[in-house]
Amino acid sequence: MASPHIFSPVNLMSELVIDTEGDNQHWIQLTEDVRQRPLMFDCTNGAWANLLSIRPGGRLQCHYHTGPVHAFTLKGSWRYLEHDWVAGEGTFVYEPPGEIHTLEADPKTGMTTFFVTRGALIYTDAEGRQIGFEDVFTRLERFRRHVAENGLDPAVIERMIR
Repeated sequence: MASPHIFSPVNLMSELVIDTEGDNQHWIQLTEDVRQRPLMFDCTNGAWANLLSIRPGGRLQCHYHTGPVHAFTLKGSWRYLEHDWVAGEGTFVYEPPGEIHTLEADPKTGMTTFFVTRGALIYTDAEGRQIGFEDVFTRLERFRRHVAENGLDPAVIERMIR
């Protein structure tokens, strides 16, 4: 099984402008430490794009992906507990399908990263057994609930579906 590939920071940060703090109404709190901001739901190809923000020292539960994942770190840094590399600002990471990992944000800075995920995200317990999953349809349904519960314009959802 292939491991994630980390690429050195690219020199685009001065040209790349993404407001990772604004538009708070579309951010969804997943856990006390983790929130996401959906950007696109590709229902035809089973993919989604989102910003993931994790407070300093916070973690995303152990999981693996059934399809490839592309990530670009916008703020802070993060790592997988199962590897010895760190993805700092401006770093691009490619994750092949099937590799089990636990994402941990830097204990001082936290992180905000742009992810494009294809296929399903499978959550696992300590023994690697499936305990949950997400895919483009569960992510879309979660965002629909968020929009309805917060009185937001539902038209925003349709603009994100491909």
